[in-house]
Amino acid sequence: MGRLIADPDHDTGEYAVLVTDAFQNRGLGSVLTDTCLELARSWGLRRVVAQTTSDNARMIAVFQERGFEVTPEEEGLVTVAKLL
Repeated sequence: MGRLIADPDHDTGEYAVLVTDAFQNRGLGSVLTDTCLELARSWGLRRVVAQTTSDNARMIAVFQERGFEVTPEEEGLVTVAKLL
């Protein structure tokens, strides 16, 4: 499941993806990320942000491959952001 929610000004979108254990390691996180980025661009958003856990190396790699800036946060979280 992928989700993209725009702020009221349609400037920034918050992105989230969830892939159940049974479908891990099939590239679905990448496909959902790419789809949400395309949607964000079509909406005219300037930026996309998301959070994940610092131990989620696969999703962090997906974000980095797409040019997201990765910022470590407190309590084992990372925030990622990308200008479109």
